[in-house]
Amino acid sequence: MAFLFIDAQHGLGNRLRAMASAAAIARVTGRDLVVIWRPDHHCDCELSDVIDYPGPVINDTAADLARRGASQVYNYMEVEDGAVFEEPILPEKTDGDVYIRSAYTLVSPHLRHANEQTFLMSLRPSSAVRTLLSQVPHSFEVAVHIRMGTGEAYDHLSYEAPDNWPAYRHAELLKWRSRSHVSRFVQRVDALVEEGRCERLFLAADLPEIYEAFQDRYGDRVVTLPRNDYDRSARQIVHGFADMLLLAMGDLFLASSYSSFSDLAQRFAPPGRLRERSGVEF
Repeated sequence: MAFLFIDAQHGLGNRLRAMASAAAIARVTGRDLVVIWRPDHHCDCELSDVIDYPGPVINDTAADLARRGASQVYNYMEVEDGAVFEEPILPEKTDGDVYIRSAYTLVSPHLRHANEQTFLMSLRPSSAVRTLLSQVPHSFEVAVHIRMGTGEAYDHLSYEAPDNWPAYRHAELLKWRSRSHVSRFVQRVDALVEEGRCERLFLAADLPEIYEAFQDRYGDRVVTLPRNDYDRSARQIVHGFADMLLLAMGDLFLASSYSSFSDLAQRFAPPGRLRERSGVEF
């Protein structure tokens, strides 16, 4: 039996979408999926902290051995030597193990969106995540995700530092984070309230001042999962996955463009759930 190793990188949303792509390719090519999950400054937790994952998961030494033994190696992490972003995975049918290192959706003729979704929807939240989910009322019309904490004021954070990406990609992040400013979301929510379409909303955001602004403006309309951490610690990642699943429950999702977290929140939602993106639809 051949294996497909996915070395999932960066934050939770990035890792989950890379895993989903790898699972879809593994399914079509008849390989067993093995997840390589390394806690680091982007995502300082074990996979088991957030998901009761039934498949094989390895770390460090075993991952290095897997890479050396693979018949094909792919690396989408552009700042690393030898990386080729969006290189087609297995463009031709071959035998042997495959090793992929990525924080992004993969490119492959074997990729099927339906297979990716099947994998994502099969994931079972950990008991810690389920406990958090039970603490929040699930009845709200609008879900809001605001991701704006990137730029000079945040470059000192290791997971926001510009050297995590090529210059052009970091510039894209800055552009889209600026279009996800809280003021843009407030303007849209104000309109929804005026139209009678927002009696309650669920908010997940990456900065405490965003929560304060929404609480001050909308009061009891706002539902949140109370938090004290705004970092990449295990505690925060657990909280983050609960936020992601709650964001999937609103009838209308106001998403932050160019955010893997927003992308995954939409993918966990029922098919056809309405979504509007910052800087695009509002």
